[in-house]
Amino acid sequence: MSESNSAAASLPYDLTAQDGRVICQLDGQPVHVIQTHLKKNHPTVSANDYRAQFPGAPMLSEKAQAALAKKKAERESVTANMSGVAEAKSSKVVSLKTSKVPDYGVRSADFMKLAENVKGMAAGIAIPVSVFERHDHQDMVPATDDEYIWTPETLRDAIAALDYDIPSYFWGHAGTGKSTAWEQFCAFTNRPFMRVQHTANTEEAHIVGQMLANENGTYFEPGPLTLAMKYGWVYLADEYDFAFPQVLGIYQPVLEGKALIIKEAPAEWRRIEPHPQFRFVATGNTNGSGDETGLYQGTNLQNAANYSRFGIVSKLGYMAPKDEAQILERKAKISEQQAAQLVDFANRIRGSYERGEITNTIGPRELLFAGKLGALFGGDFKAGLERAFINKLPSTSAVAAGEVASRIFV
Repeated sequence: MSESNSAAASLPYDLTAQDGRVICQLDGQPVHVIQTHLKKNHPTVSANDYRAQFPGAPMLSEKAQAALAKKKAERESVTANMSGVAEAKSSKVVSLKTSKVPDYGVRSADFMKLAENVKGMAAGIAIPVSVFERHDHQDMVPATDDEYIWTPETLRDAIAALDYDIPSYFWGHAGTGKSTAWEQFCAFTNRPFMRVQHTANTEEAHIVGQMLANENGTYFEPGPLTLAMKYGWVYLADEYDFAFPQVLGIYQPVLEGKALIIKEAPAEWRRIEPHPQFRFVATGNTNGSGDETGLYQGTNLQNAANYSRFGIVSKLGYMAPKDEAQILERKAKISEQQAAQLVDFANRIRGSYERGEITNTIGPRELLFAGKLGALFGGDFKAGLERAFINKLPSTSAVAAGEVASRIFV
């Protein structure tokens, strides 16, 4: 018997169920991850509170420990090989050269050193960034995508936002990687990440939390922003411009770095001071000035005072043609020539859209579907483009796009 098992055997409470899950000492439920169980069923009890109350009680089942160890190994493998991956994809891509830090919340590089490297980004100089060691919120860290391509501009803005706590907003056409940029930066740097979609039905209670009732009476259910601020997660307010400006007003003091005040909440949740590692980022299809393209119905003209609180507002464009072609080649399982032809079609359509000659533009998602369908249809990529993109267009634009496809795929 190991020392840990021997110590566990001497504790005055049952620790594990027959199936290997650990037993929550608060309610006797067998679970794999105590931290996740606490958030869902005992939101007023933190992991530290639980450890203090039940010293020696395990927080993870053996299965959960194995899964986390595998994820960590995969992340370290990806990080170790990022330089080579980036070099193969594009000479302009900047890899994340990481420096491990001893504990959650400690930075790996001082501001002047980081700023000096940022100035050299165009030359492809690697940038040191903060990477967190294991913490109590591993289940909130996204999975890494070793095919994600970083551009110098996007990486520079992400570092400024998350390492130096500058509220930031990415906007642009669908498929330009706005949300994925934040997600993958958190994945590669081991940051807990919370993505919250906004719609016309989003209410303040959906963001900060609300009082609910069950057979035991009333209780407060904290919202995603409240949890992110309390525990130090990166909070992505996704599709920001789909919400109404009067609802987004709840974010204004948070964007200023101030505490969140929830008047209806019980005392322990009424005032939430931002954790030192809490970060607020957002994405949208517009920059708050309304939809000038007619493509993004449902977006709203926003309050300029709200957007003035973002320290970084960046418009993201599509990938470089070579990078986009390489993604298609790998993910659609098509040849280099076929991928290049699809990207050629996309860039002609995008140019026509910018000149007002066609009513819609094409993103990487439609292009990937077209590539997969073209391969499935025996190399008929025009048919793939018709299904994935052209048939979505008004008749005049559909005819014009079809003619472009016919010229490329003879």
